[in-house]
Amino acid sequence: MASGFVRWKNHVDKLLRFNHMTITLSAEPFRISESGSQTLDRHETAREHHYAHRSACATTTLQYAFDSTLNFPEPFLDDAPQFSTAFEPSLSHLPCVLFLHGSDPGGFDVARWVAGGLSHVHKLRNPLMPSRFGSYSVYNVQERGDRSGATETIHLQQDSEQAAPFAVPMPPLGMLSISRPGYLESTPAHTPTFQTQAATAAQLVERLRLPAVHVIAHKEAAPVALELAGLAEFRRRVRSISLIDPQLTTPTFSQRLSARLGMLGPEWARTRAAYNALARAADDDVFLRAVAEICGVESVDEIKDDPTMAQLYEGIGVFFSHWNARKPGVLADSLMWARLDREAWKLVNAPLQCITSTPQPFGSAFGSDALAREEAARAALVNTHCSPEFTRLFGAGRLLFPLERVCRMCLDFVDRHQES
Repeated sequence: MASGFVRWKNHVDKLLRFNHMTITLSAEPFRISESGSQTLDRHETAREHHYAHRSACATTTLQYAFDSTLNFPEPFLDDAPQFSTAFEPSLSHLPCVLFLHGSDPGGFDVARWVAGGLSHVHKLRNPLMPSRFGSYSVYNVQERGDRSGATETIHLQQDSEQAAPFAVPMPPLGMLSISRPGYLESTPAHTPTFQTQAATAAQLVERLRLPAVHVIAHKEAAPVALELAGLAEFRRRVRSISLIDPQLTTPTFSQRLSARLGMLGPEWARTRAAYNALARAADDDVFLRAVAEICGVESVDEIKDDPTMAQLYEGIGVFFSHWNARKPGVLADSLMWARLDREAWKLVNAPLQCITSTPQPFGSAFGSDALAREEAARAALVNTHCSPEFTRLFGAGRLLFPLERVCRMCLDFVDRHQES
């Protein structure tokens, strides 16, 4: 009989194999398919010619998952095979949120975890949604009542006075989660630069025929999001940008050394450590301590308060498996800083939100390290054509963040800029 670790590892293999699609894209400068492209200035033209010369005849395979908040799967990763691998065209008319993961952890599974949190928060905000039949239909009904168990039934008629106290429902959103080049089944980019990764993401959006996107990027993916919003023929599609703990400056020597040391060690040791700490029920003390370290102390309260959030947190163990399949992406991320070019950031005019976190609990002073990162982000974004909003998050973890708190921040920002 297989041990618990072997069974869990096989389960994780299925989770990463059955919840995505792949697409092959040409590694060339992004070209919009519609007529009426924008005029490029000399700097943009020179960059495109240089990029085209270096990436001619190259292709890349991108791993992605595309769902909507209307029918986002629970749990966010399923061990059952998908029998339909074709893209659902009906999703293309929805406002889309594109998730760009960081380096540690990195992969479409991390982005899909954030998508699951955002979908859940979206449902909590929209208990009733208008149906295509002209009447209101239940979208996500939460029980309302006192502790004695008595519940209240709400009857709502469209275009009636009863509907007035309710806010206008937020429309459904498309959830696009990708593995950046080099992670899991996404092949490494021919030229490892932030520009090439942005062009790859733009091609995917174009192939899926998505008219506009809201971009959410974590840590090392922040420059990719800014490059994407600065692409001459794509920037009008970017409705908003949310950066979570963005890394916008070249890492210091100690940071690079720490990252390289973090890449050492066999895959089995990392997977075993994840199994020991995270392959447990959400109410297990060992699991809660591990989640508090990874995602922050606030995440423990989210687990205890909401069963759906607890289910999402129970799935984070998969992020720390298959290290050998993620390692090329981490290495590519470390090499891209030598080619960092902020010139395109001057062209960014989409609304921008920057969330800086600290492990300190709410009510305490913002940490000095967090203050330094916030000031570095302010300096890096000073030349953009937008007015960035800076938000502080308390109680974050060493690698990730309290999912529900961050998703509420991002969803509020997306909602405010639906028609930007």
